[in-house]
Amino acid sequence: MAYKGISLVGFATVAEIESYLEQCPDACFELSYNMSPEFLKEVSPLLQGRVLSLHACVPEESFFPNFGSYDPDVLASSRAAVERTAETAVRYGADIIVLHPGYLTDFMVSSRYEERSKLMNGPEFEPFVGREKGSIARSDLISMSEYQSRFTHMADEIGELQLVLQRRYGVRIAVENLNPRAGYLNMSPDELKMLPSNISLCLDVGHLWISHFVFGFDFLTAVSAYIADARLVTMHLHSNKSDGFVLEDTHDDFFANCFPSAKILDLVGDDVNLILETVKNPVENTRFLFGFRR
Repeated sequence: MAYKGISLVGFATVAEIESYLEQCPDACFELSYNMSPEFLKEVSPLLQGRVLSLHACVPEESFFPNFGSYDPDVLASSRAAVERTAETAVRYGADIIVLHPGYLTDFMVSSRYEERSKLMNGPEFEPFVGREKGSIARSDLISMSEYQSRFTHMADEIGELQLVLQRRYGVRIAVENLNPRAGYLNMSPDELKMLPSNISLCLDVGHLWISHFVFGFDFLTAVSAYIADARLVTMHLHSNKSDGFVLEDTHDDFFANCFPSAKILDLVGDDVNLILETVKNPVENTRFLFGFRR
């Protein structure tokens, strides 16, 4: 059975969540990677029985997992971080962990954008940059040998980790397609065939919208390809103003920017969770999603 919910990425206080629940009393949530241990504990009474998924890492950690790394210490730290998120998932009765799978570096990658951008704008990622503003990936990045080598390595690592998480915690890794920045892995529907069969998928439509300008595929055809994949268990819904010249991942309202929201929802079946990952106007976005009729 599929559910609809909203990420807590745009909520900063208990009062904001309380106000939202007053207007949307049946709401469900995805726990976000930016939730501190203190904030998670503070809001926990409001979340019981309402958590559909977690966006690793929860609670927040200093670094994102990086399964594209060849460094055994980085890999061990990444596995441990995802296991801590799995423990959190069990506490909240959720079985889906959305994961940014990895990066084109052996180093840890900061979960803070300001620190992460230093790496993206640094010399290590320079060979992968197609557009300097925003550190946008080269259009041929996914065909480069280094990219394919690290992607294969990442896929193997996550496939093995999924076996552990299923056995120990009964949870599923849902690998998310990322926005097309130099140094990121998993940005195109062409990579679906390269991911292991035992993992699940999270389709982020806002990221895919930007990627279709960079890599030159048809957006709705790509959405259909993800939806047709039996591994898809959840989707992130948001929009942005990207048009090929502007390429920005702003997590705007799902119904904004002339985004093909209705066409996307028309394609979705009844077995995929729909999670709003918008950073503003939670009530308006929720009413749009719950009010949509095919």
